[in-house]
Amino acid sequence: MFYLCSIGSNLDPHQHVSQAVGELLVHFGRLQLSSVIQTKPVGMHSSHDFLNCLFVAESELAPHQLKAHFVAMELAHGRDRSDPRCKVLDRPLDIDILASSQSDDFSTARVDAYLDELLAELYGRGQVHDRKVTLPLHTRLMAGKVIEERQVGLAPIALQQEMATPAALLR
Repeated sequence: MFYLCSIGSNLDPHQHVSQAVGELLVHFGRLQLSSVIQTKPVGMHSSHDFLNCLFVAESELAPHQLKAHFVAMELAHGRDRSDPRCKVLDRPLDIDILASSQSDDFSTARVDAYLDELLAELYGRGQVHDRKVTLPLHTRLMAGKVIEERQVGLAPIALQQEMATPAALLR
């Protein structure tokens, strides 16, 4: 099953979105990632802007299992879901499943208005006018050694977790 998902953060968003993308890449092995944009909060009162992006991933997990994985990630990043107002409070990480399908084409999916341009850009049907943000993405080996660092966020990108070669281990 393919899933169209969103990531949002307005508490230390550069750190949390970057780390979440890396964690998701490790979990799924590959992702189709949209640009990363800075937006004003929607449906809540906050002085903290959000970083938002979309991603498409394939998983054998059922939707409720995948959502449970995302909730565990949110909690690990410090989100307090015990507050009944958690949907309108600032958050370090929010990952939502927006749609699922047997195919990876979500070009006609319905998303919230602030994500419309990201979805259109992801499928080559438009441009994003919100401020785009560059984030570092680290590929790590055991013991946390960084073998590759690249920048994401300015354009849609297909990401694939690379298998470490012996040469990469020696760097």
